[in-house]
Amino acid sequence: MTGTIIILPGGERFQLEWRRTDPERWERRLKAKYDESRSAERSDKARCLCQHRGASLPLQIRYRADSHSYHLAVWPNEGPLHEKTCPFYKPDPEKSGRASYVNSVIREGEDGDVAVTLSIGLRRKGPPRPVDDTPLPASDRPGQARQRRMTPLGLLHLLWERAGLNEWRPQFARHRTPTVALGRIASAGTRIRAQGRLISDLLCPVAPGHEKFGRRLHAVVRTEGQENHLFLIGFVEALEPDPRGNFTMTLSGQRNGYRCFLTVPAAERNRLVRSHQLAAATLALPEAARQAHVVALLYVTARNIGTPNSRWKGWIQAEVRTGALMTVSRSMLPFESSHELAVADALVAAGRAFEKPLRFDAERDLVFPDFILQDTARNDGYPMEVFGRTDEAYTTRRAEKENYYDATFGAGGWWSWDATTGSRMPPFPAGRLR
Repeated sequence: MTGTIIILPGGERFQLEWRRTDPERWERRLKAKYDESRSAERSDKARCLCQHRGASLPLQIRYRADSHSYHLAVWPNEGPLHEKTCPFYKPDPEKSGRASYVNSVIREGEDGDVAVTLSIGLRRKGPPRPVDDTPLPASDRPGQARQRRMTPLGLLHLLWERAGLNEWRPQFARHRTPTVALGRIASAGTRIRAQGRLISDLLCPVAPGHEKFGRRLHAVVRTEGQENHLFLIGFVEALEPDPRGNFTMTLSGQRNGYRCFLTVPAAERNRLVRSHQLAAATLALPEAARQAHVVALLYVTARNIGTPNSRWKGWIQAEVRTGALMTVSRSMLPFESSHELAVADALVAAGRAFEKPLRFDAERDLVFPDFILQDTARNDGYPMEVFGRTDEAYTTRRAEKENYYDATFGAGGWWSWDATTGSRMPPFPAGRLR
């Protein structure tokens, strides 16, 4: 969606920002158009600038009796049809790991905001609350909704998805830098709530040379008291042992973007490495040899170093309570194997439009595509799958995937590459003629 313009019934232009900057005008204009919108034909209802199959996508003007207020809402089941940058866009949960959550974990608001149920308790001050590492309750139906809480990995994937960073268009070239990505993440956090709090209130991105990010981190820690609980997000440069038997993590931008010592207890470091083996393997390489970035979302306790005359006065000391790592390409696209990285890079080089569905907290028995091409003649996307292993368990899993894709999209209706044979990557499906 271009900008935040809404067209009201009768052609009146309406600014979505008025909800925040001019709430009286927001209420007055929506109230005036409420009855007209309800009785109007679909093509004459309120709408944003998104289109689907050449037609505008309508919006609803709705009234909340409990607050005596008006708001705009997406039309039922049409959220996935909006442009990904549109505030009314809602992802199709069946095309990603979102399908693993029960309905109460991600609650979509009518205004496009979401509330989530996290596996950690968010606190501002006081002693850290223990992280809940107990197994999530499971249903008896494999591959179906079973997760009842969202872990930090799920939150990282949600932020990435809401920021539109799991998608690629040719026009994104040269604009997908780590700093730009973090700026989009910061914006995405303003529309996600957990335990009644905006994630953006607790989220501090850090990046090299980004004074605004650095000032925000230091201001949050300085003003919130002696000990704070917040989220740090940035790109990992190193994860190394320290003399005390723990580990230190360095995010890009230390010294020239922010000033923070980041300690990772040995138990948490071991959990991160065990849970995110691809990220750990990437960090084990010399920085010059890495073909990808590792993103970290870390829930930390933080305090100012206030020792008088200390050379580190003004720095922050933070300890990681829990967190998640994610490996992304140079184009900021997440991937789960070297073969997926090869496909993602090839799609970018070919100038294709596509998305990378994210796993969130789904177990491996949930089937969804590795990639979805968005620029073919198929309106709902063209699924793509990479087969990268030959062990017995994976062979069984592969057969399940092939049966699913054949049944859902028809034999020959989906793209695949068996990377285990040493064969070249097959040609991609033809793109839509421009």
